[in-house]
Amino acid sequence: MPEPEEAEVLALGQKELDAYAALGFKNGFPRQARQVWLEVIGEYAPDDEAARKAIGFYKNGSVWQRDPKFDYPEQDTPDAGSARMLEQRWATLAQKLGEAHRQLAAKLAAAGKPARAAYHLQRAQRFLPDDAKVVAQAKAQAKMVQFEGVTGDEIDITVLRRSRLMDRAITQLSQQPVAVARCDEKLAMIDKAHVAYGAVKSEHFVVYGDWEPEVLQQAATWAERSLAFCEQAFAGYEGFPPRVRSRQLAFFKQKAQWTAVVRLSAPAGDVEFLVENASATEIDSVHLAAAEQTEVVYDLAVRWVAQDYAGLSADALEEGIGHAIVGMFFGKNLVFSVGQQKPEHTVSGNREQNKLLLPDMDTWRELAVEIAWQQGGTAAARLPLLKAAQFPSDARIKAWSFCDYLLRRDPLLLRRLQDCAPKSRTENDVLGEFQKLAGMPLQHVEDRWRRFWTEDSAIKRAVLSRTTPLEATSKEAPAWLEQFNRLRQQYDRAAVGWSSQLSIACKEHVDYLKANKDQRGPDKEHTQVPGKPAFSNSGRAFAATALVWTKDKDAKKAVEQWLQLPGYRDAILNPNIDTVGIYAEGGLVVIDASRGRNDKPQLTNALYPIANLQGGRARDPIPAAVDVDLLGPEVVRLLAAHKRPKQKQVGCPLTLHMYGATKNVTCKVTRRGAPVEGWLVAGDGSSRRTSAPGLWVFYPAEPLERGVDLRAEWTWDGGSHDVTFLAK
Repeated sequence: MPEPEEAEVLALGQKELDAYAALGFKNGFPRQARQVWLEVIGEYAPDDEAARKAIGFYKNGSVWQRDPKFDYPEQDTPDAGSARMLEQRWATLAQKLGEAHRQLAAKLAAAGKPARAAYHLQRAQRFLPDDAKVVAQAKAQAKMVQFEGVTGDEIDITVLRRSRLMDRAITQLSQQPVAVARCDEKLAMIDKAHVAYGAVKSEHFVVYGDWEPEVLQQAATWAERSLAFCEQAFAGYEGFPPRVRSRQLAFFKQKAQWTAVVRLSAPAGDVEFLVENASATEIDSVHLAAAEQTEVVYDLAVRWVAQDYAGLSADALEEGIGHAIVGMFFGKNLVFSVGQQKPEHTVSGNREQNKLLLPDMDTWRELAVEIAWQQGGTAAARLPLLKAAQFPSDARIKAWSFCDYLLRRDPLLLRRLQDCAPKSRTENDVLGEFQKLAGMPLQHVEDRWRRFWTEDSAIKRAVLSRTTPLEATSKEAPAWLEQFNRLRQQYDRAAVGWSSQLSIACKEHVDYLKANKDQRGPDKEHTQVPGKPAFSNSGRAFAATALVWTKDKDAKKAVEQWLQLPGYRDAILNPNIDTVGIYAEGGLVVIDASRGRNDKPQLTNALYPIANLQGGRARDPIPAAVDVDLLGPEVVRLLAAHKRPKQKQVGCPLTLHMYGATKNVTCKVTRRGAPVEGWLVAGDGSSRRTSAPGLWVFYPAEPLERGVDLRAEWTWDGGSHDVTFLAK
């Protein structure tokens, strides 16, 4: 509990941060303001009325409750001048509060109150992490050490050291080739179901399934990488892996094939439940899944191996460690093995649910910060007790972020938390068991988890390589937003807003492109190369999903070309987003048009070109041809596979945008009743130029004939579309 002499500094923090949050909100940065108001409530004044009401709470008697109808703004104003002003105000505020906390820490230490002195010194480091006086005082009052120029206590530096170790392992393993070969090995349970399949074998794994051999080989490759990562991440910690599992994996394109195997081989009591509620399971130490996308195959290959190696059987902990390690490899999670809470019928409820359904780790980090500040959601002591069938929405983020933190800090703490489950029925039981097993209070561990996620500290920046939202505001962003919206409105799409939070990854990829002028062209702009300046694993994952342009400083000229690129077109036509991230500087622009999903409960699909009426005529003609160099490496490979390696142009791509998985897609294109040669491709590759989730592309083999009627007939499970159009 705070001592009487702390009241003045706590009141100062409340006053200064409240005023700064209000200023940020007034000047167009509501999301930044929200984080500051959460800090006021979390650290200075839990009952602060201004902060509580500003973020959507009302008081019911003596208890603050969230207003389910409250809709907090998600969009910022891309005003670089306001951002610079707020940065300057923050620097002044940080100096004032940091110095006040530092002086109070010294006073409390002298008065023989070390616990509260340590708290205020921690607050001083939060505001002034590089201040010489703060660093010196920290070293004098506590056992502080330095690593890579960052000062922290033993726990901080352990987190940083282990994060560096794991990041290096991910970087090395993600580009390391793995020996995998086709083999003739059979799996009795698949043979019994009479399902056609093939197999591949690596050093430690056999992968079966009806996917193409190349996909199975990649699955084995990712399984080997996951195993090698775990061997490094858990090295030196007793009890990992807890036992050796059979290393056999099986992937099927359709659930029907998976179901056939499960019905004949799963334990009798589980069959109907599995078939109805799941698409993945483990039978006789064999992992099996129906995975309709290659990305899901690779996610599961990493996830299953990591979960087996960690050996955490509690549902929340098993889910959390899987999310943590898959997220480190791919920057996103595509698989949820526990149930998801149904969205509330409110704007704020739907938007929060939409965030939970987004797979990327940047969004999850944002959610982790919010639940850490709120301190009212799923407690760490509840995690070993949670069952998959009763899994509240915030528990998914808590499970991931807590497992991620403990993996960075000390994997044995994961095991100790797991071991609490057999003797615990309540959260208090877990607290008692953890104290006995780990020799420390679980509350202390949870406090450090909260501090790691909420503080804009030197440790957190060093681990996550994050810039701040204000730093991600650029003078050139408004012009690109204007032109992006002009093109959207041309196709009857609502204008989108801008978010400084979503622009963080955009700025970091612009910084990478600035530092590496040799990385130009579609094949290079949508990735990051390990070893190059400003590289990060998260940046490499993000670049594949972003809109990236380095050819023109003129925003209007640039976006006119984007409609020719299937993946960029996907963002322009997407009616399911209302917010984007943009960072632009000196002719380099990066746009995040994936994560700012609006609050619609149902996704809306799109086509290009599209008829006003079914079987009708498209409103506008489309370009006859597109340069292969503009489309990028996936089209180059497509042409090479069809013995056209030197071709310079293809017909303008026709697209179906499902914004999610769909099945049995066909596209028939004709000219005067005669077929137009071309290829239908699922756009789930590695470059946003031609790929996006749920995107299907028909590439005409040759430029389209101008001035004659062309017809495209699309079909897919549950729908069809027929359009006549012209090329120009």
